[in-house]
Amino acid sequence: MEENKTEFRVKAYGKAELAMLYNPQMCTREALRTLTRWMVRNEELYRELLVIGYKKTCKIFTPKEVAVITHYLGEP
Repeated sequence: MEENKTEFRVKAYGKAELAMLYNPQMCTREALRTLTRWMVRNEELYRELLVIGYKKTCKIFTPKEVAVITHYLGEP
């Protein structure tokens, strides 16, 4: 087990911050595009996000949104 690996917590994350957790090998912009693409292509995930109030223009994912994302995509 890696010593530097921290346990993932469901909390508010900046969109870029969460995207980089899922795609650490990418630049921030590409990581954000990739996460957004995954979210939109997963119809159940995206529908559930919209029901709880997700707005694509917000810069932060709420803890509820993070919980939904990790439910469908797994933890980063």
